[in-house]
Amino acid sequence: MYIQIIIVILIFAYIGVTEIVPLVRNKKTKELVIYVIFFGTTFILSILYSAGVPLPQVSKGLDAVIGTLFNIEPK
Repeated sequence: MYIQIIIVILIFAYIGVTEIVPLVRNKKTKELVIYVIFFGTTFILSILYSAGVPLPQVSKGLDAVIGTLFNIEPK
């Protein structure tokens, strides 16, 4: 389990450096903020998944939202 978490951290560190540094150099603050939000969320979810924490299914929430918007009964 610890090896998986370390691998996830290393991969995210590499991706973060290669993607964030050019955004900072080119002073693209809007893109940087959006990227960091999505990147951070994905990083946290990946660490939790690697640690064995059960994550909720997104499809159940989407079914409820779509069903409510389009007045569709669940199966």
